[in-house]
Amino acid sequence: MSAGSTYERLLGESQSGGLEDAGGGGVPGPPDPERLIARLSDEVGWLEEHLGRTADPAAREALMSGAAQALGEVADRGTDARLGRGDIARLEAVVHSDGTRPVLFVENDFFDVEAPAAAGWAASLSVIQAELRTVCRAVGRVNDPHSLLGYQGTAWAIDDGVVVTNYHVLEVISTHPSRSDGTFGGELKPGVTVDFGAEVGGGPPDRVFPVGRVLGVGRAGAPECAHPTVRGVNFDGLDLAVLELEPVRGRPFPAPVQVARGDDTTTQGALASRGRGVYVVGFPGNAASTTPDVFAELFAGVKGVKRLTPGVLTEGRGEVDKDERSWIISHDASTLGGSSGSLVVDLEAGGRKVLGLHFAGVPDRVNWAHGLEGATPELAAVIPGW
Repeated sequence: MSAGSTYERLLGESQSGGLEDAGGGGVPGPPDPERLIARLSDEVGWLEEHLGRTADPAAREALMSGAAQALGEVADRGTDARLGRGDIARLEAVVHSDGTRPVLFVENDFFDVEAPAAAGWAASLSVIQAELRTVCRAVGRVNDPHSLLGYQGTAWAIDDGVVVTNYHVLEVISTHPSRSDGTFGGELKPGVTVDFGAEVGGGPPDRVFPVGRVLGVGRAGAPECAHPTVRGVNFDGLDLAVLELEPVRGRPFPAPVQVARGDDTTTQGALASRGRGVYVVGFPGNAASTTPDVFAELFAGVKGVKRLTPGVLTEGRGEVDKDERSWIISHDASTLGGSSGSLVVDLEAGGRKVLGLHFAGVPDRVNWAHGLEGATPELAAVIPGW
């Protein structure tokens, strides 16, 4: 496996970090392995202090030595570097810690601005603190007591008591799933809930709501439009499911987020454009992850907790190859298996409007999301009064 986008990030924004450098000019030099390893060590140390637990010594040594080896390969061979799955994971840990594309734990609906990895983004994210808190409160983990880890992905509030996730997440929390013309066939498994408080350290315990019924699903793509190399991906289809939650006495539903609409006369459906700063909120890391979550390996118990990852849109609507419906966008925020269903939020115009629904990606290559400006008619048909 080649270094791909991780290499580009190490040579790009990682040299100084932050949104202001995204897409900047100039030719960066090769990464400095010693500096990057030192920052990775600082990040692990900060997490030890912050989480109140010691990283697994063997896992820490494997991370540091493996990252140093992988960085040396990249520094020596550049884009010709040959890296295995473990190498990619360790380079991603470097990217997470050096400020390029950090993975920040959500706590009390925000993040710790003093985290070393947050340094390049803290100012941009803090400016939208109120909006970011609203978004974080609206994002929940799809709990499935029948699954190996107890959860399957991410959902977020789009209306009062209504959440959006991926259709492929719905498939695994239901029996005999099928869809036709926006109608779902199948039955939800018993005990499936959405937990809006699943943060590191436990989070608020009173934000869990049972999933009641399926309001609608996105269309299946034509078989001939299936992605040639990525299983389960079809840009002709809409990997979306809209679920209604059951009320719980004494618990208000989280406030819904604002969604960028294709029929907005002000933005004219063009808000999700290439180079735009975004952030993703969701629950990365599950048994199907193709890139290991090395920080979860270091600290038992952090897997499946809410995290925030900033980045930029690498392709806007109409720019993704083979997307004839112009409802796919791509981004470079850090994601893992479990991120399915996460929302992609605008960072530049108020910090609160959702631009996309993350649904798939190729490890170390690209992350895809449905641009919701392109899917406005489908959402409006499912959500009453939306």
